[in-house]
Amino acid sequence: MAVAVIPYDGKDPLKYLLRTIHSIHEMGIDVAVVDTSFFLYPPYVKRIKQQTPGIGGARYDGFTWALQQGYDCIINADSHLMFHGDLHDLCKTKTWSSTYHHPWIEKPIPLTIPVKIYASYVMYQEGKIFWCSVIDHKPKLPLPMTSEPLYTIKRDILEEIIEWWKISTSYGLDNVALLIAPPGEIIDTVYYYHLISVVDRKKPLKRKPTDKDAELFITRIWPSAEQKVISFHQALPQGSKICFQMWP
Repeated sequence: MAVAVIPYDGKDPLKYLLRTIHSIHEMGIDVAVVDTSFFLYPPYVKRIKQQTPGIGGARYDGFTWALQQGYDCIINADSHLMFHGDLHDLCKTKTWSSTYHHPWIEKPIPLTIPVKIYASYVMYQEGKIFWCSVIDHKPKLPLPMTSEPLYTIKRDILEEIIEWWKISTSYGLDNVALLIAPPGEIIDTVYYYHLISVVDRKKPLKRKPTDKDAELFITRIWPSAEQKVISFHQALPQGSKICFQMWP
């Protein structure tokens, strides 16, 4: 039994969210939206009022509800995705899974960018936090984490790490809880398109964690995750990863 949890901050146009919801529902997967808005969603959508602050907090609220309802496969999704294939495939993992996506732009004209982004991960080096993406290369090693907008987690794994979503909740560090879980995998029988430029979004997204969240990540999560992240980073071929500094 699968459910897709979609945090929604109300800043993306509603049409993108409704398109994402509809495509997931057509696959026979339940949908829950975590928000603070008063939008009227289709009757098959479960609305969860966000109680925990931050994007990571929205995931925590949605994931907690999914566990309480007894779902065994919990899918994290953004509010502006288009899918190719059946998301049930991602639920075949024993731990957690993700897949690749193509970035796309809808305005001023629809345009798909011909690259495959397989995963992203966060690492700490020399007093700085970096966001790194794996481009056009399917990793051979298991994934230490991903911060890309689509992944699934099996119930038993989520139960073990759910509280870690409250450690670092700001955008950029909102998925580092996955570093506490066993490694994940890429299941590429399904992929998706991720809208990277919404012209009419009310406020642009910035991967800039708060100082408090950065400190919590560095002191509480990174010490146990450093070895597997650095090993994964070093094993990637030259030219298959792009990194930029998020903090400070």
